[in-house]
Parts: sequence; structure tokens; C-alpha cells
Amino acid sequence: MNALQQEAMLRKPILMPRGMVEKVNKIAGRKKVSFAKVVREAVDAFDEGMSGHDAALLDALAEAMLESTRELVGKIENIAKRLDETHAMLEKH
Repeated sequence: MNALQQEAMLRKPILMPRGMVEKVNKIAGRKKVSFAKVVREAVDAFDEGMSGHDAALLDALAEAMLESTRELVGKIENIAKRLDETHAMLEKH
């Protein structure tokens, strides 16, 4: 008996578009399991989709984007400063 079967099951009515119900019914028929089992497996798969590894990758990506944005802002500020200096020098002549 797996962990899901050991846990008490709760009944929860859900609303789905007709096309989605038909799709789940086809999957259940093909796999020879219940409609509810297909839904539970889909929820488990969705939950696993955002693993700790994926979350860490997203955090690293976000940090890299923040760092590159900080660098870009610094470069833009440097260019703006140089342009201001150039304009000031040109106005003197």
C-alpha cells in the first residue's frame, strides 16, 4: 500500500470543462484506472514539476538577471555621466 492509499481519502467535487472530462476519461480507460486516479496522478505530476532543484534553478536565474540588470544600470549611469561631461565641455566652446 503506497502513502497515498494509507492517507484517508476525502471526496471533493470539481468542475471541469466537458473536453477535459472527456480527456481524463480517455486516459483512465487507456490506463484501466479510475477517473480520480488520473486526477491524483496529474496533481502529483504537477507538484513534482516544481522540484527543489527547479526552484533552485529559478532562484539562480533570478539572481543572475538581477546582477546583470545592476551591471547594465551601472554602465548606463557611466554613459550618462560621460555624455553630461561631453555636453558641458562642448558648451564651453
